[in-house]
Amino acid sequence: MKSRLLVICNALDDVTRQERAITTDSPAASRKVLMLCQSLRTSGVNACILSLGRGRAGGRVGYFPSVLRRVNGVLVIYMPFSTIPLLSELISLISPLYIIFKLRKKTSKALIFYNRMAAYIPSLIASSFFGYKNVLDLEDGEVSPNVKTSGSFIQRIVVAFFDRLCRNGALIACNSLATLTSIRPVLTYYGVVTSKSVLEKQASEFVTVLMVGTLCVDTGAELLIETIQQIRLNAPFWATKIRIEVTGKGASLDSFIALASQPGYPNIIVHGRTTDLQYTEILERADVGLALKLNNGSLAYTTFPSKVIEFAAAGLLVVSTDISDVRQVLGDGALYLMSNDPHDLIVLLEKIVKERESAIESAKIGYLNVQHLCSAKASGQRVSDFIFGSK
Repeated sequence: MKSRLLVICNALDDVTRQERAITTDSPAASRKVLMLCQSLRTSGVNACILSLGRGRAGGRVGYFPSVLRRVNGVLVIYMPFSTIPLLSELISLISPLYIIFKLRKKTSKALIFYNRMAAYIPSLIASSFFGYKNVLDLEDGEVSPNVKTSGSFIQRIVVAFFDRLCRNGALIACNSLATLTSIRPVLTYYGVVTSKSVLEKQASEFVTVLMVGTLCVDTGAELLIETIQQIRLNAPFWATKIRIEVTGKGASLDSFIALASQPGYPNIIVHGRTTDLQYTEILERADVGLALKLNNGSLAYTTFPSKVIEFAAAGLLVVSTDISDVRQVLGDGALYLMSNDPHDLIVLLEKIVKERESAIESAKIGYLNVQHLCSAKASGQRVSDFIFGSK
């Protein structure tokens, strides 16, 4: 009998996001969950997504009923969403219970909880009662708040619930996250890549450098901004060969827009938030992908920058700070920024421009490394065996 698995999360496709006017989602998280389900389906698991489909409550009053959509072959069940505060939270708390109840008689069933969220606790209790295999997908470690705050007390309660009731293990985004949960066993899971070959990628006239995701201090956006300002101040000739494209949203977005409006090199193109199709087009024409979560910053060891997998799989040379498991995954297939100093990033960018063939060869190594570690078939089978046992 085919195993059935639900992933409860807040993944969104572009159609649903636009219909519900949601701007607080994480495209990277949505892609990772979707590709996890795709890989599990190749291993014979009937994997579906149970999405809260919610954004920020408040503002214009609206209500969106539940809807079923198939996204890249994966069934996504979107829960109802209301923008009315309190009612919005209540709907998200109870709406998944119907699906969990409906599937209670299946003999081989599991529920993956994407991070430890208070909104999932009723579903966690219900799935435990109905005999689901409960698995935590721990993508981000909580940055410890002041222990005297009420927020930290609530956080400890949420962590305790998940660590007690997710008895069938945890998927962790990097090795260090094992220390942030008492759940055992754990499986380090970096994501899934497509098998499309990009090994024939040739050097282009310009080096297109890509910065994506949440644009803020912790993700290195301000580091990149200072780097651009210093390059423009010194105006080296090699900078005329660089084009930097920026997608995403965050506190630093306006600073990038301001840089793009000013003359000088490198040239800056700011896209802001994009659709999945637009992002794919930008990714395919890029040469270098930046993953600049700060060395020794709050995010350095509590998560894994999943964009490095995405970049390497698309044939981009990854330039990353030396954090988390990045070096373990990419090895010599990346360039590593050992400090948070703009000067050191400038040195790496100059090296890429002046040594294009070497950069392309490094990108090929990164591509082969992630293909070996994160292929859909291998990843799907590994996660399936972890949850349901090998057959």
